[in-house]
Amino acid sequence: MHIACLHLPHFAVQVERKGHPALRGKPLIIGRYRHDMGYVSDVSEEAAACGIAPDMPLRQAYSLCPDGVFLPYSEDTCGEAFSLVLLQVAQMCPIVEPYAPSHIFMNLRYEADEVRFVEEVTAAVERESGCSVSCGMGSARFVARIASEEADLHRIVVVPDGEEQAFLRELPLESLPVSSGTIRRLRLFGISRVGELLSLPRAAVECQFGKEGQKLYELARGLDDSRIGQWEKESECVRGRCFDVPVEDSGQLCESIEELLESLCFDLKARWQCCRTLVLTLSFEEGDVAQKELHFKEPTASQRLMAQRLVSYITRSVEVAPVNELSLVASDLCAESGTQMSFLDGPRRSDEGFAKAIEVLQQRYGRGVMRKVVARRNGRLPEERFSLTACEVDEK
Repeated sequence: MHIACLHLPHFAVQVERKGHPALRGKPLIIGRYRHDMGYVSDVSEEAAACGIAPDMPLRQAYSLCPDGVFLPYSEDTCGEAFSLVLLQVAQMCPIVEPYAPSHIFMNLRYEADEVRFVEEVTAAVERESGCSVSCGMGSARFVARIASEEADLHRIVVVPDGEEQAFLRELPLESLPVSSGTIRRLRLFGISRVGELLSLPRAAVECQFGKEGQKLYELARGLDDSRIGQWEKESECVRGRCFDVPVEDSGQLCESIEELLESLCFDLKARWQCCRTLVLTLSFEEGDVAQKELHFKEPTASQRLMAQRLVSYITRSVEVAPVNELSLVASDLCAESGTQMSFLDGPRRSDEGFAKAIEVLQQRYGRGVMRKVVARRNGRLPEERFSLTACEVDEK
């Protein structure tokens, strides 16, 4: 096993309930309001018990559950919540790939104990985000994704190497990532389960469906050679605000910028990032636009430092004309700057912390990742005076 997939089941429902706790326990239908035209995007367990399912017309859903709560799908809110979860996973796993709207793939090639590492990630995501997670592990992307959807909440389904075909055998054809037309044609041949595809000659499947048929046959056997693509963080962070009444007071404008800076810096710190450049854009009532570009000597995510640099410019700008709109763009993002710290300089501050660090590194990357320097006697050459030995957790 080298691939894990985190699944956030009923993610839109979870996001709405997190923002509105009063919705917990009520039948919740996400799509549009009850009298609108459209289809259901997501449903809670209470609504599903009434027979409502995704892609069902909203009018039919209303007839099945007239007492349900109907809400529009908020793409921005769900996208922001998913990004926060993705950032948290990326901080723990070096290679991740989002599979919107509710899956995140992880490459586990560098983990010594894959199951324990995935347990740590899922626990951290549930603790920090408040979202419920299920997880699947396997040797291929498709197998890991299906396992994550089959897993119960807070659980991990592991598909051992060599058992992929047996695991996929009883799945319905709709689980396969192929077109609805292909599914319909397969059902005309009497095929309703993934395992039944293997009873057909491979040449016949490929002849009928071309490249998609070849993909079908390989997926049914648990084969999927697609790799986890490295996700890259956004290159900039943007915050903005429009004013219903143009702002003429510099103090009020400073308060608005302080609020935007607080949100922007919080986002940067959540990503473990800093910025080298900050651009303030002001749109005036008369239609003019002014920009102030700040360059920092060292990467920063400090709200206080950014605000200090902007205060004098804000005071002068309000004297020109009332402000209708403002925006802040943090760019040239990079990792936090830091310095190395030696455990050997001065007295040891925490034996417990040192032992925990060694344990985590050995658990994640293997027993040989840490070495201890030992002085040797009678060494004439510099390289003969010291040697490296295994560093055990219980050593003081």
